[in-house]
Amino acid sequence: MPDPENKIPSVWKNKEFRALIFLRFSLIFALFMQSTSVAFEIFRVTQKEIYLGLIGLFEFAPILFTAFYAGQLVDRKDKQKMTARTIGAFMVASFVLMTINFPSVQQRVGTTVYLAVCYLAFFILGLTRAFSTPAVFSLLARVVRRENYEKAIPINSSSFMIGAVTGPLVGGLLLAAVGIEITLAIAFLMMCVSMIAIYRISPKPPEESELSSEETPVQRIKEGLKFIWATPIILAVLSLDMFAVFFGGAESMLPAVVEKVLNAGAVEFGWLRSAHGIGALSMMLILSSVPILRTRVGPKLLGSVAGFGLCIIMFGLSRNFYLSFLILMCGGAFDAVSVIIRQSILQYKTPENLKGRVSSVNSIFVSSSNELGAFESGVAASLLGLVPSIIFGGAMTIVVVIVIALKIKAVRHVRLE
Repeated sequence: MPDPENKIPSVWKNKEFRALIFLRFSLIFALFMQSTSVAFEIFRVTQKEIYLGLIGLFEFAPILFTAFYAGQLVDRKDKQKMTARTIGAFMVASFVLMTINFPSVQQRVGTTVYLAVCYLAFFILGLTRAFSTPAVFSLLARVVRRENYEKAIPINSSSFMIGAVTGPLVGGLLLAAVGIEITLAIAFLMMCVSMIAIYRISPKPPEESELSSEETPVQRIKEGLKFIWATPIILAVLSLDMFAVFFGGAESMLPAVVEKVLNAGAVEFGWLRSAHGIGALSMMLILSSVPILRTRVGPKLLGSVAGFGLCIIMFGLSRNFYLSFLILMCGGAFDAVSVIIRQSILQYKTPENLKGRVSSVNSIFVSSSNELGAFESGVAASLLGLVPSIIFGGAMTIVVVIVIALKIKAVRHVRLE
């Protein structure tokens, strides 16, 4: 059951909520700093966009095959302990990336082995995320009472965005100043900090309703899928995320854009990689005091995703660093609105005993749009050229919004209550 301390109006007075927010920030900071730095290094070594796309493919593959199982497992296990275990697995992958990216080690093993080890580490990161995403999603629901969701969800999303902003930015600055080995060492230390934070939260064993079922794992997975299929708004939200952002994965090509289009370096790369997060964080801070979930939720969701697609098109047309930065910030602001609405719909519309399973399906959709979208961007850039592939992706994002708005009426009329 949620901590009685949650009876206090301010969610910040809940020490476990504070620990969860700090954990989320430190972990996301480390993961984004790490992925940004390694992606930049991989492009420096290979000079080919397809190798950037392969990062997404290796992260997505394990999520696709394990997320359904992970969700039903999280529903039946202690949420705090599951989160702690996933942080430990993240630390293993982080240590591998830190070691292989030492210049002396990289030179000794050669390019082929270097790439193979990096992709193996990304595979481990993807596998871990399959369990981490539903664990953290379910943990939030156990730490915060339902009546505090409207306040807690924007704060939770903001902690993600702060990490997503500062991680790449600091990563880019450190890459230019001290090199990749020190940058990745700092990322590893931040993961250690998140491990400390998780133990500031008490164990959250499964509720009786989650344990009483005698269904097999396969039956529990089917139950989660059946609920999603029978709930049009959930299906619409997941589909919108998967297909729209799948085509809008231009940011995965930033190392190539920075070098080939903008003629810039690691510092500029770090700023551009953070631009989306800066825009998103700014919007989330605004939304924390301006409620958007009470009226016209559906049109706001559709409009925000369409705006994101338009920003991708403009980014593809830009040849100026400052203009590109501004466009990516605007894209992040649109994405922030979409993220908060999507997360709120999932929290409000999903029964407690199905949250883990629904979150796992959501993680597949999110990973499909992000990681698999990164692979699509790499392939498209190789076939169409870097700039045309970005413009094509933004246009397809807008097309997806139009199709879902016309085909699934529930998304236009959704109410949260």
